[in-house]
Amino acid sequence: MKITLTDVVKKYGEFTAINSVNLDLNSGQMLGLVGPNGSGKTTLLKLILGILKPTIGNIQVDGQVLDPIKWKEYKGGVGYMPERVSFYDNLTGIETLKFFGQIKGGSIDNIKDVLDRLFTKEILDKKVGSYSKGMRQRLNFAQAIINDPNVLILDEPTSGLDPIGIKEFYEIISGILERKRPIIILSSHILAEIEDRVTTVGIMKDGQLQALGTLNELYKKSELPLKLYIISKSENNGIMDMLISEGVKIVMSTKNEAGAVTQTLQGVNERILHCEFHRDNKMKILSCLMERKIDIIDFIVREPSLEEVFFGLN
Repeated sequence: MKITLTDVVKKYGEFTAINSVNLDLNSGQMLGLVGPNGSGKTTLLKLILGILKPTIGNIQVDGQVLDPIKWKEYKGGVGYMPERVSFYDNLTGIETLKFFGQIKGGSIDNIKDVLDRLFTKEILDKKVGSYSKGMRQRLNFAQAIINDPNVLILDEPTSGLDPIGIKEFYEIISGILERKRPIIILSSHILAEIEDRVTTVGIMKDGQLQALGTLNELYKKSELPLKLYIISKSENNGIMDMLISEGVKIVMSTKNEAGAVTQTLQGVNERILHCEFHRDNKMKILSCLMERKIDIIDFIVREPSLEEVFFGLN
C-alpha cells in the first residue's frame, strides 16, 4: 500500500492548520511524527484517517483519489489509537473489544496472541471502570489492531505505560511490522523513546513538515556536530593540541580525580575531554586518535540525539 499527500492544506476559516504538506507513506514504513503542541500533528493524522478532508490538495491511496465508497473501504483497513479515548465503564474489557470488533469488522481472534501478552483473563473479565490509566491504554491499543489494519495510526501510544509496558508495546509493534508490513504512523512527545524504533521521522512546526527523512538524513540536514569523549592517560600528552589543529572544538576538559568521573579508572593524571567536530572530518579525526592510541584509554563518538535535531531544526 502507498499513501501520497500532495500539497495538502487544511483551513478552519482564516486559520491554516496544515500548510502545503507533501508526504509519501509505504508499506513497512514506520513514521515518527514529532512537533510541539499546536504544530498540526493531530490534524494531519485525521486527514490520513479520512476523518477530515483537505481544503486544498489531495490524498491518494495506491495512486487513486478515493471517492466516498472507496474511502469507506479504506477506513475499514485502518487502526487508530487516539491519545484520549472514552470507554463504557460498565462493560468488561472483553466486552469492549467485542464491541469494537463488531464496529470495525474485526475479531478478537485476530489479536489473541497480543491479548495474552497485554492482559490476564481476570483483568479482561473486569469492568473497564476499574482499570488503571495503563490498563486503559493497553485496551486502547488492542482496539486499534483488532481489525488487523493495513494502516495503523498511534497518537501518544505509550502515555500511561510503565517501562515494562513500553517495552512490550514496541515488541508487539515489531511483530506486526514483520508479519504484515502495514504503514505505521506514531506521534509522540518522547523523542528519546522513538528515535531507535522508527524508520522515518517527520518534524512538524506551524502546520508544515519542517523536516522529513531517516535519522541519518536529518542528522546531516541539521549540520549538528558529532560529539567526541576521550579519556587520555595524562594531562600533557599533546592530544588536545592535536585535536585543535584538526579543527576539533574542545567543549570541556576535566581532570579525573581518583576515579571521580568513572569508577573503572583510578589514575589521578587521567584527563576527560568533551569535544565536537563536523561529521565530514570523522574518519580523519579517528585516524589521528588511532595514531595516538598509546596515550588514550578510551573514546566514544556520538551522533546528536533526535531531541537535539528537533531543537536544531526549530
